[in-house]
Amino acid sequence: MRIAIIGMGTAGVSLLKELVKYDEFDQMKVDVYDNPKNMGQGIPFQNDSDQLLINLPAKQMSLNLKNEREFYEWYQQQSIFKFSNPEYLPRFIFGHYMKDYLETYHKQYKNIQMIKKEVLEVFIDADIGETNIKYVVCTSEKPDCQQQYDIVFLTVGTLSYHDPYQLKGTPGYIQTPYPTYDTLNEVDSTDRIAIIGTGLASLDVIRFVTAHHPNLPISVTSRKGHLPSVRGNMPEIQFKYVTPENFNKIKKENLGNVPLEDALTLFRKDCTYYDIPVEKLVHRRKGDPIADLTYDLEHKEILGKFQSILELAKENLNWIWNSFSRDDQKTFLRNYQSILKENSNPMPPRTARLIINHIQNGQIEIKKGLEDVKHDGQHFWFKYEDDFKAIDKFDVVINATGSKSHLSELDNDDQLILNLENRQVVQAHPLGGIQIIPETNQIISPRYGTLKNMFALGQLTNGINQSRNGVTMIVKQAVSVVENLLNRDQNKC
Repeated sequence: MRIAIIGMGTAGVSLLKELVKYDEFDQMKVDVYDNPKNMGQGIPFQNDSDQLLINLPAKQMSLNLKNEREFYEWYQQQSIFKFSNPEYLPRFIFGHYMKDYLETYHKQYKNIQMIKKEVLEVFIDADIGETNIKYVVCTSEKPDCQQQYDIVFLTVGTLSYHDPYQLKGTPGYIQTPYPTYDTLNEVDSTDRIAIIGTGLASLDVIRFVTAHHPNLPISVTSRKGHLPSVRGNMPEIQFKYVTPENFNKIKKENLGNVPLEDALTLFRKDCTYYDIPVEKLVHRRKGDPIADLTYDLEHKEILGKFQSILELAKENLNWIWNSFSRDDQKTFLRNYQSILKENSNPMPPRTARLIINHIQNGQIEIKKGLEDVKHDGQHFWFKYEDDFKAIDKFDVVINATGSKSHLSELDNDDQLILNLENRQVVQAHPLGGIQIIPETNQIISPRYGTLKNMFALGQLTNGINQSRNGVTMIVKQAVSVVENLLNRDQNKC
């Protein structure tokens, strides 16, 4: 059995980690694909500045669902990287932990081949009238660079960044901030810098740019101007009301779906059970970054419970999300997704204190109401919706708006996905990513139907796997996909 894993970040390494556990692995020939820079680390955990921290405490990060401390234990045992405060470690350290897994397996098993090349095409080889198909992976247009496989895992990771003001290619516009240690290569010390976006990516840019650029303040702006929340003390929580059993009862009474309002009623009951003042916490923000961050820092117990129940919702969002009708999914994205986004994946407390200090010391300014950005050939001009007289001028703009989610937004930075769509191997999901079977992660092709032996994991499946891109969630996907695949093949025998 020939297997290809395309993309060797969190999902790719996790799949390989699961495959080697089975006796059948001896009968497999596994080729893993990625470019030399990202092989084993992926884009989010690529080599970068040590100022870019993981949002989760190191003791809660792991590729091993049975030992959440495994990453931290690996860090303690190795001698190459050492930090004085390892509670929140730099992101690239987790990348080396994953890479160590890959390199260990590569040395241990002769049936694993690392192909350090970008995959350009994946197409389906099937004679007309035949249903027996094969998958062909190409790293160039030359015939000898085409390899045929029985099973393909599509684990390409993070898609390219949004370009909300169509500035890509404009001199002085930095489309993606990563790796941050290259961000200021073409920036003069006297340049005025603006960062578009106030989410998690902007925190990375703030940490790096304020430490390496003398011309302050740095302007950080977006439409809402909301920073992520600050991580509180997050206890373990289990749902008492939002359960598959309750959802199944409701589905039987509502033509196979759970109305969003019914699900929210159950969620509010869980919040009441854990004494979480959900309405107060949802509306706690005052629009003042210092006041908002300070509130979070001073209410770490109650905020931590709120973050825990939202994180629990994300972990179970596969069956919750796919119980809703399409209309209710759209309503959720419109009315509630921002609450989930702002209060999950919170920043470390020390990052919050750093941001407060930067604002108070005049190193950064955070503005809301960004309406438009124009370039006049020399400078970027920012216009804000609340005050048409307030127009800022900048020399350099760093884009930290986050990655794309819909296939209609993609350009040649995501050429492989565009090629897959063009060849009718994949099709767009209306709410983002591509169409897959939720329970198995099998890709649904518009030409061939359900592809029994082609699977997609990670952000590319965000229309189905809404808000489930954290490390633990991806590892759970990998465990489930491999278990279903191999148990299915065993049952055939």
